[in-house]
Amino acid sequence: NGFAYIPHPEIVIIVLNEFRQRLSKSLAIASRSLPVVQSDERLQPLLNHLSHAYIGQNYSVQKNVGKISLEQIDSLAVKSYPPCMRQLHKAIRDNHHLRHGGRMQYGLFLKGIGLTLEQALQFWKSEFIRGKVDPDKFDKLYAYNIRHSFGKEGKRTDYTPFSCMKIILSNPPSQGDYHGCPFRHSDIELLKQKLQTYKIPPAGITQILDLVKGMHYQLACQKYFELTHNIDEVGFSLTHPNQYFIESQKLLNSSRDIKREPSQPDNSQWSQGSQATRGMSTSISKPTSQVSSADMDGLEELLSEGYI
Repeated sequence: NGFAYIPHPEIVIIVLNEFRQRLSKSLAIASRSLPVVQSDERLQPLLNHLSHAYIGQNYSVQKNVGKISLEQIDSLAVKSYPPCMRQLHKAIRDNHHLRHGGRMQYGLFLKGIGLTLEQALQFWKSEFIRGKVDPDKFDKLYAYNIRHSFGKEGKRTDYTPFSCMKIILSNPPSQGDYHGCPFRHSDIELLKQKLQTYKIPPAGITQILDLVKGMHYQLACQKYFELTHNIDEVGFSLTHPNQYFIESQKLLNSSRDIKREPSQPDNSQWSQGSQATRGMSTSISKPTSQVSSADMDGLEELLSEGYI
């Protein structure tokens, strides 16, 4: 019943061992109850879906709606897009067309980062027209789907951007598609070449590919975030492409604030230090609201019947 002094770096080992013991005990108890639970037809579908469920923030409502201009998208794609969305953005710029899977994934992401319905229509229409799609044909065949994703048509459901789990587990891309998760759906050699074009250092590419080979796709994306933002640790668990974008913008904006501070008049060195500390603290803040994602079945059915 005494006290022991523990070095701070070793506290995590004690907490981890305690957690492992409690988890092991709870799993043993749960395994004994599983046959009874599985016999209940009402609970079986819930259990089957549990491992695929996403219960994080849905990013359907953003404070910066309308604050992002279409002129900013190209630079944002390089600085703050996760690889899955950066890949889609390059595809639409290069080919001026995306199949329905890509339009769903990228369109809802753009909605989540703050594009308005009017901006989304302008963005997609301008690209498709450059791809030789007649303006009237776009209005008839594609504009409805965009308005539908914003909840302005059909059953008026306000659809939410795809989570990492949904992108990884559903609707894998086929030849000619650009949607999906590059860490999950790309060939290792192609992924390596893509990371090289993103100027990831060789040691970083090796770390990412090791995570991919171990099927730790979201951890691979977190490592990509660390390498492209020059930080040692992300400080959050990555579960959503829009989360990646928000955290990137927080980090980049806080870095700019810190760099501007020396030119600001201050009365003492202490005030400068405290401001820098406040600036850095904002870079590791995380969204905390927990909202279930909307059912995407209706939108998938609608777009899967659309034009390729």
